[in-house]
Formats: sequence, C-alpha cells, structure tokens
Amino acid sequence: MSDDESEEKILGTTTVTQRWRISLIKAVREEFAENDDPVEEGDRLVYKLRDGEIVVEPA
Repeated sequence: MSDDESEEKILGTTTVTQRWRISLIKAVREEFAENDDPVEEGDRLVYKLRDGEIVVEPA
C-alpha cells in the first residue's frame, strides 16, 4: 500500500485546556483497549513525531 492509499481513521477532537492539559476522548480510549493497551487515569502516554505526524502511544 502506498502512502497515498494509507488508511486514515479520525477518532475525534479534543480541546487543550488550562496549562496545556488534554483529555483522551472516549473513542481513543476504546481504540487503546481494543488493541490490548487499556489506558486509565494516571497512566503515562508518549507523544512521538513520526513521518511528520504526531502519534500518541502508552509509555
């Protein structure tokens, strides 16, 4: 599959709040759970820049 044909799935949006905090939207939490990476309050996530895209993964 070429880059032009890559699958893209938008899960939703969130808003940056005070002190640059964000919350994971339900759809993102569900995707983590479906991939056997359930995320709960207090868990750490890592933000990576990969091929010009920002990716969020459990740390």
